[in-house]
Amino acid sequence: MQVKKAIIYFAILSSFLYSCSRKKVVEGSITYDLQYQLPDSLRKYLIYLPKTAKVYFKGDSAVSVQQMNDESTTIITHKPTNFMRVLLASREKKYVIDYSKANQDEESPAKLGYSYEPGIDTQIIAGHKALKYTLTNKVTGEIDEAWFSKDVSLIPNSLTMAFDTTKGFPLSFTTNSNGMIIKTSVKAIKFEPVPAGIFSAPAGYEKLTPKQLREMPVEN
Repeated sequence: MQVKKAIIYFAILSSFLYSCSRKKVVEGSITYDLQYQLPDSLRKYLIYLPKTAKVYFKGDSAVSVQQMNDESTTIITHKPTNFMRVLLASREKKYVIDYSKANQDEESPAKLGYSYEPGIDTQIIAGHKALKYTLTNKVTGEIDEAWFSKDVSLIPNSLTMAFDTTKGFPLSFTTNSNGMIIKTSVKAIKFEPVPAGIFSAPAGYEKLTPKQLREMPVEN
């Protein structure tokens, strides 16, 4: 009888391990719409800002791509290791910048995070039901808003990593960074294979530190 129990246990265990080993890796893409409100001193730069962003995700990795004419910004992240690499490319120059966790916190629009107040308003965004939250920046006290959905669970990317993922996945949100207000909204989410090599950094990029990038002069 004991032998029979052992055989049944082994069969169940083998089935469990087999199903775990064949667990499907979630991958696909998110298309975002970007809208800006700039202070008068920065309004002339509006034409240089991307109006859309494309994010590819696979497992624990994500990469966001923002393209405007001949210039692009690509941000590669890996959540378990807090890895973040930024690729800046134009017709003349190509730079790669690696950000530590401390660097990332410093660059975040909410360095100490947000406090969250759930509302009662809901809406459907990109086919998913979302609940409205009022967000208060813990550093500046500025009030923003975000719409979170628990209908879809995706790895945070460079656009969403500042938010508390226990609220759900943010489908629309407004952030204020140094007077520049950006409204980001999901247009579409697709579950499909991502392009090969999308999480790799191409050769030919000049390495900069975050400090060097901040100190570079802005061209008029």
